[in-house]
Amino acid sequence: MSFNRHIETNADVPDNHIQQIANITAAAAHDYIKNEDLVGLKAFTNRVIAEESFTFLSVEQYGNVIAYSQLNKDASGELATRSAPIGDVSNPKGWVVIGFYDHAPTPVALFSEHLLIWGTLGVGLLSIILIHMMMVAVTRPLRQLHDVSDTSDSPSHFQLFYQDDVSETVSMVNAMREKLDNSYNELHASLKNQKYSYSEARQIEEKNEAIYNASHDAIIVANDNDIIIEFSPVAEQIFGWERHEVVGKAMADTIVPKAMREAHIKGMRHFLSTGEGPVLNQRIELSAIRRSGREFPIEISISPAKTEQGHIFVSYIRDITQQLKDQTELKISAHAFESSEAMFISDSKGHIIRTNPAFTKITGFSGTEVKGEKPRSLTANPHDAAFHKGIWRTLLANDSWQGEITFFHKEGRVIPVRMSITAVKDENEQLTHYVAHFFDLTEQKNTEQILLEAQKAAENANRAKSQFLAAMSHEIRTPMNGVLGVLGLLKETPLTDQQQKLVLTARESGELLLAIINDILDFSKMEAGKLTLEKNPFDVFDLFHQTIDIMRPQAEKKNLRLTAKISDSAPQYLIGDGDRIRQVLLNLLSNAVKYTKRGTVTVSLTCNHQSSTYSQIQIDVVDTGIGIDSSHLPTLFNEFTMAEGNYDRGHEGSGLGLAICKQIVNLMGGELSVITEVGKGSVFSFALNLDLALQDDCVVTTPEPLPINASIAKDIRILMAEDNPANQIVLRTMLEFSGLSADIVSNGLEAIEAVSSIPYDIVLMDISMPEMDGMEATRRIRALDSEAKNVVIIALTAHAIRGDKEHFLEVGMDDFVSKPFTRQAILDCLARWQPKTVALSQNDMVIAPEHDEPNAALAPAASQEMVNEGTLNQLVQDTSADVVPNLIAFYITDAKKRIDKIADAAAQHDYYALEFEAHTLGSSAASHGNSLLCSLCRELEQKCMNQNYEQALDIASSLGKEAPASLSALEERMLLGFTEQSNTKK
Repeated sequence: MSFNRHIETNADVPDNHIQQIANITAAAAHDYIKNEDLVGLKAFTNRVIAEESFTFLSVEQYGNVIAYSQLNKDASGELATRSAPIGDVSNPKGWVVIGFYDHAPTPVALFSEHLLIWGTLGVGLLSIILIHMMMVAVTRPLRQLHDVSDTSDSPSHFQLFYQDDVSETVSMVNAMREKLDNSYNELHASLKNQKYSYSEARQIEEKNEAIYNASHDAIIVANDNDIIIEFSPVAEQIFGWERHEVVGKAMADTIVPKAMREAHIKGMRHFLSTGEGPVLNQRIELSAIRRSGREFPIEISISPAKTEQGHIFVSYIRDITQQLKDQTELKISAHAFESSEAMFISDSKGHIIRTNPAFTKITGFSGTEVKGEKPRSLTANPHDAAFHKGIWRTLLANDSWQGEITFFHKEGRVIPVRMSITAVKDENEQLTHYVAHFFDLTEQKNTEQILLEAQKAAENANRAKSQFLAAMSHEIRTPMNGVLGVLGLLKETPLTDQQQKLVLTARESGELLLAIINDILDFSKMEAGKLTLEKNPFDVFDLFHQTIDIMRPQAEKKNLRLTAKISDSAPQYLIGDGDRIRQVLLNLLSNAVKYTKRGTVTVSLTCNHQSSTYSQIQIDVVDTGIGIDSSHLPTLFNEFTMAEGNYDRGHEGSGLGLAICKQIVNLMGGELSVITEVGKGSVFSFALNLDLALQDDCVVTTPEPLPINASIAKDIRILMAEDNPANQIVLRTMLEFSGLSADIVSNGLEAIEAVSSIPYDIVLMDISMPEMDGMEATRRIRALDSEAKNVVIIALTAHAIRGDKEHFLEVGMDDFVSKPFTRQAILDCLARWQPKTVALSQNDMVIAPEHDEPNAALAPAASQEMVNEGTLNQLVQDTSADVVPNLIAFYITDAKKRIDKIADAAAQHDYYALEFEAHTLGSSAASHGNSLLCSLCRELEQKCMNQNYEQALDIASSLGKEAPASLSALEERMLLGFTEQSNTKK
């Protein structure tokens, strides 16, 4: 039996013709290789194969096949090849190999053909012999008769046996014919049987070949020398070798891994010598090697067979790479299914078909009890159709769902679980199963409930602590304010120098105690997350200078040089909580002065980065003090911590200052840091990102000062009601710097108690305070049934806009000072409202700043109605003569833009925008002495507030006409220049 392919071939083509084609192909291949056109080379070899009907055509270069074409038909005969070199014969670049089958018949066909030929020759020869014998027998009597007739003898002497001879001849002919017929019949029957045998053999051969080609296993046949004699198509696919490449090669050198080759050869030799093979006729798993050299797992069965030429070994091989991978995945899946996480599998309709032990452990139901049920039957809310429909909709849309659901345990209790369901599809993307896994949330829910209760308890405790601190601080502050008030009254009585010193010491100690209480309150608010930050425009330059002024007296007492440095790139107007920034800066400055015995304290303001909308500013406080030991740095910003941890520390404090500063800076999005060295000093720094503001947003117009007596009595009794510690320090220091003092309370309730106890002359009342605001406190003070109801109350507010003054006056306040206030504004107000009955002597009065008359001589007569010289002079005093022209130029540029916005708003009847722009431009105009434009803007703003929109549109039209002249007048005044003038009498 042969496993050769049987196809129509070119076996009749002479060998020299095939060699010529090989030579021509080699020449053409040389050109394709030279041009690196492998695609064209492949097309050329395909065309040669198609036209010449060769079995295959291969083009090789340096041992690698670069083009290969094969005829897809079967053929019979022995495979022969012809080759031709590519390029130089002595040093070829490659070879062209043509494979074809010789027309050599099979052994069965040769036998049948020979039999037919010799049979035919035998029948012919026999027929000739028989005919000759018949002719001799028939003609013999005739020859005898002819001989008799030719002799002279008498016929009487002739013996005629004609009758007998003819009969014998006829009988002999008949017998020979009968024998000939029998021989022919026997020969015909033999040939017929032979033909049937050949057909049957051919059918068996075709059947075997069909089985051979259709087998899913690779079939490799090797002889007893381990030489491969057959290599099936499946073997070609698995191992990567072509049949013609491996036939004739050793099996050990082609498909057996190097490590197993010696064992393979020894096993074959052992079988040939003993007839025993432990691995024969059974399926075993081994490793094989592909043509690429990569090993892979196989399942192999080797069957030996005895032939006339010797033993052959038929190997049936199957690639089990995917099988092993699937087995591994199945093992992993089985292990996962048996894991501690509960799982169940359902069919495509949602019916449970399998569960794992963890499922039973959590739910109490066995797999048998829930088989065929839907998961919905296990839930604690099976009637919630909408919920379960939502799950199925999600599964159909996303092939997965996860979420929390509640199951009923077999014992009846509710089990909260976290479930995940995944859809499983086959290779045709058809849904087959659902796999769900879940875990019990009971313990987690219990823990969450415990944590929630603990959190509530902690919050309640924190709230109770905060309430206790607030109550205690109020209870402490109230009598402390009384003590300070009495000490203030005592200071005004005739006292000896020693008594004055004791009173002063007692008052300073009380004020320190109040500061500590305020620190504790601030920290309590921060800890509870209730400390909020404001976001208002402020002038950081003013804040800087005011803070320096506050700390300057303390620095001068210690002969310290206190300086401030503001970078040219630093922005002046920002948006943020200026009071809290002042609080941080005051605390850092206070510490620097406190812990510096000699040298300097320097405060600097720089700009790290600036964009069109925000700026990152950095504030550094540098001192030449005692420094801080590195061991204290890790806890320096913790609450109730001081660098001086011993009992003999020389400075008072709560240890909360730096902790509060750090938390405030953190709330603002910055970070407070320190660089220090013992004996050389410290540098405290913090950087903040703050939005930019316009100058107009930061300037609030205060009332024009009334004609007053420029002197303020030193014994005037002042009560300050202010909850912000930073503002308390600022205002108190301003007053002390002017030779005045004030008692401080932190809310409206404390203000009422203080006024009821001590006869104050003036109350500086903040509007926004906890417990009770300044408005309500004023109403209640005015309702007192005592002389205290007539005390002068001055509002301290950041809301001095849009008719707020009238609102303050309605509740009983006498005047207001806008925040951020200046020392001059405070002293002006005090001078205006101090009691007329106070007797002033040269030694008991404070000289308030005087206001110079406007320098009208500098301004053209035509512009005096449009430009306020007094405002410009004040602007020079607050800044400098060199800076004012730049400010005015910036204002004029901005004002022109806002005038255009006012015109647009009026054209679109956008009254909100009209009111806003009028207010903004009016404030800016007032700050820069542009009086006519300021007047028009204020009138326009008021009309919009009163909803007199027609009149507002008329004023807007007039403003558009008058504004250019007003701005031109201010510009002309700017060109005249400004000079520095002293406005304070010594």
